[in-house]
Amino acid sequence: MYGHQLGCRNSVILSEIPMKLHLAAAAVFLTSTSVGYAADMAVKAPYAAPAAVWSWTGFYIGGHVGAGWGTTESTLTAINPGGVIPGGFAIAQNSRSGFLGGGQIGYNFQSGWAVFGVQGDFDGLDVKGTTPCLAGAASCTAKSNWMGTVTGRLGGVVGDRTLVYVKGGAAWLHTDHTLGITAGFGGPGVGSISSSSTTLGWVLGLGAEYAFDHNWSAFIEYDYIDFQKKNIALDFSGLVGGPASANVDIKNKLSIAKVGLNYKFGGPVVARY
Repeated sequence: MYGHQLGCRNSVILSEIPMKLHLAAAAVFLTSTSVGYAADMAVKAPYAAPAAVWSWTGFYIGGHVGAGWGTTESTLTAINPGGVIPGGFAIAQNSRSGFLGGGQIGYNFQSGWAVFGVQGDFDGLDVKGTTPCLAGAASCTAKSNWMGTVTGRLGGVVGDRTLVYVKGGAAWLHTDHTLGITAGFGGPGVGSISSSSTTLGWVLGLGAEYAFDHNWSAFIEYDYIDFQKKNIALDFSGLVGGPASANVDIKNKLSIAKVGLNYKFGGPVVARY
C-alpha cells in the first residue's frame, strides 16, 4: 500500500516537470523579446519636425532713418518786366545735406532664389544748404521738406535669409527756395523772397536685407535721385514797390543712405524635410 502511494506521488512529480520546463522556456522567450525590443527602441533616432524655410513672399511695413546730400542748381530765365534772358543766367549751385526719416510699405514675391517686389516710401527731410549768389548781393537757400517714392524691386537670396536687391522708380520732392537780399534794394538785410516747388524725378538704388526673425528684417540701402528741372516764380513786388518778378529754373539731385527695419506679415510657408 505504501509502495503504491509512493509510486503515485512520483508520477505526479514527474508529470509536473514538463509543465515547469514549458513555463520557464516561455519566460525566457518573453524576456529576450522585451530586451530586444528595448534595444531597438534605444537606437532609433528621435522624431525631428521639418525645418521651416524663410520665404520673402508677403506684405511688409517698416521704418527707416538716414542722411541725404546733393545739389540744387538755380538759373534765372526771365525778369518781369524785362523779358526772357536768352540761354539763362546761372545764379547758384547749392550743396545740401541733412537728415531724414520715414516709413515704407510693400509686397514681395519669391520664386526660387529670385524675389520681385514693389515698395512705397515717404520721408520727412531736413536737407538744406545756403550759398552766396548774384555776385554776393544775395544768398540762395534750398531746403527740402518731404519726399515720396514708388519703386519696383528685383533681388536674389544669398544664403537662407539675406536678400540683395536693386530698385528703380519715381520720386517726388518738395523744396522751399529762399533768396535773401544782402545788398542793393536800399541796403543790407532788406528782406527775402521765397517760393516752393514739388518736382518729379527718377530713383535708382541698391541694398541688402537680412531676416533675423520669422517676421523681422533689417536693411541698409543707397539711393540716387535725379529730379526734373522745375520753373518757379519769385515775386519782388514788395521790395521794389511795384509789380516785379523773376522766373528761375531749379534742378535738384539727391543721394540718400538709410538703414531700417521691416515687419513681414505671416511667417515661413515652406517646410524642408
